[in-house]
Amino acid sequence: GKVGLRQTGAAGVTMQRIGSFGAKKAAVLRKDQDQSLGDRLLAGKKPSQFWVNPFPLKPYTPQRRTIAKEVARNVFTFEQEHGFANVSVNIRMTVVRLSSGGLWVHAPVAPTAECVAMVQALGEVEHVVLPTTGLEHKIFMAPFVAAFPQAKVWVAPGQWSWPVDVPLGFRVDGVLQNNDMNTPWASEIEQKVVYAEVGIGKCSEVAFFHKPTASLLVTDAVIYISDTAPEVLKAFEQDERETWKKSALMACFLGAPYVPSFEAISNKLFVSPVVRTFIYERTREETLAWIEDICKWQFNQIIPAHLDAPVQAGPRELKEAFKFLSDPKENPLPAGDMAPLNAISKLLSLTGLVPPRAFGEV
Repeated sequence: GKVGLRQTGAAGVTMQRIGSFGAKKAAVLRKDQDQSLGDRLLAGKKPSQFWVNPFPLKPYTPQRRTIAKEVARNVFTFEQEHGFANVSVNIRMTVVRLSSGGLWVHAPVAPTAECVAMVQALGEVEHVVLPTTGLEHKIFMAPFVAAFPQAKVWVAPGQWSWPVDVPLGFRVDGVLQNNDMNTPWASEIEQKVVYAEVGIGKCSEVAFFHKPTASLLVTDAVIYISDTAPEVLKAFEQDERETWKKSALMACFLGAPYVPSFEAISNKLFVSPVVRTFIYERTREETLAWIEDICKWQFNQIIPAHLDAPVQAGPRELKEAFKFLSDPKENPLPAGDMAPLNAISKLLSLTGLVPPRAFGEV
């Protein structure tokens, strides 16, 4: 199938923002069963305040805007700003309403008053899932769990993060296991785990398949970068398109952006160069087995935790994005842009802190 962005929600209903409202109004919306969900999605008016500042990650002020959308029947995404220094992208939480009516939350974002009210408007949170060992996705778990104390909490195995090993600081009810068909959500959502040692620590990510909507949920496995910035990044709405391209390039390569290189990474399903260089190329066998296993699912859209979503793509496109693990000539990256990552990679390899890259240093 063609890779691209899905523009409508379930039953062809155009995706709309879930708005900013108080707890009382949220309760009214939950009880109003006569209105269609599309009619109950309201435009947010102002960002919420949130006291936690996970330095060095943006935003650096308490102001946080949340934009939520229905991307498939009973599947909702919640986005906030995310980044560092002068780089801004987005970070995404996905919420699935289970057949029980309860909510299953994937990769929580900051639980601002606005965000919490949005979630409460959809139902009661039953499960909160931390699907990775990635620092930026675990930083808000403790306050989110505190906001929904009745929920069960599940985490990917081998919880450890680099460069800072952040203590979890929250209750854990279960560790996610590969192909576990005994989870409370197994009849609707299946899961596959990749777990490997990367020398300096453990690395894991759990992919999920929401069977009713044929949606694949991943965290950092793949991304899709379009020509325009995510809606939550207000700073780019009135700015030049070139500025967004520079920010996206810096997020991918951690170096000075060369704008013509944007064409090499945009408008396709793509593995982030950072994750590719420091994780997947050093855990080749584990990653290939994971991707092969994931592609047994018949998904037709992918919801990553960053940049654009949902992406219309299936097993064929996912396998194509990971061809570099079978043949280093596939999925080539711009050599000039890769210079900073390659330099860091060589240094880490020389120190012996990490295992070597599958096809050697560049």
